[in-house]
Amino acid sequence: MLLNRLSSFFVMILLAVTLMTSCKTKDTQTSVTTPSILVQLYDATSVSVLESTYKNYSLEEQKVVSRPMNIFLFTFNSEKITDKALIEELKTSELVKEAQQNRTVQTRN
Repeated sequence: MLLNRLSSFFVMILLAVTLMTSCKTKDTQTSVTTPSILVQLYDATSVSVLESTYKNYSLEEQKVVSRPMNIFLFTFNSEKITDKALIEELKTSELVKEAQQNRTVQTRN
């Protein structure tokens, strides 16, 4: 009986250590993704106007990030313009309240 308890204890410890290390060792390879930016508009109905205004850069809405705040994720053609140049250009538009790069958040070790 003592042997069963002891072996169960070691199995639980082994399982806990395995789970903790598997959470820390994730695949860190970067995948090729379509360049994207986050844009906050003054009015949600101006998405199509913004897309047609910047069609030279293939600006296209991908999804709504926050409907109440009118924040949208847009993709664009990075061969035609850099993300920083597009952000600066979007910030001059009367339709855009704010624009920024869409970056992934990484945890600190």
